[in-house]
Amino acid sequence: MIIYIADPLELLEKKDQGRTIRVRLPSGGYLTVESVDFEQWRVVDICSTDPMDYMSKTFYPGSLIDQKELK
Repeated sequence: MIIYIADPLELLEKKDQGRTIRVRLPSGGYLTVESVDFEQWRVVDICSTDPMDYMSKTFYPGSLIDQKELK
């Protein structure tokens, strides 16, 4: 099978990501966040074994959080 793609896969894999860091949650899981502004971060991913971390109204992928909330 041959698949024709308009964009090469090398260009699709390279995303322009800002500075990303992993932040530890009190439950033991992690948030992956990227810098948006000087003191503002966007949640990229949640990695946790606690289901309540995924139910949080504050931390969900795409949400903007202040640096104060990360501490």
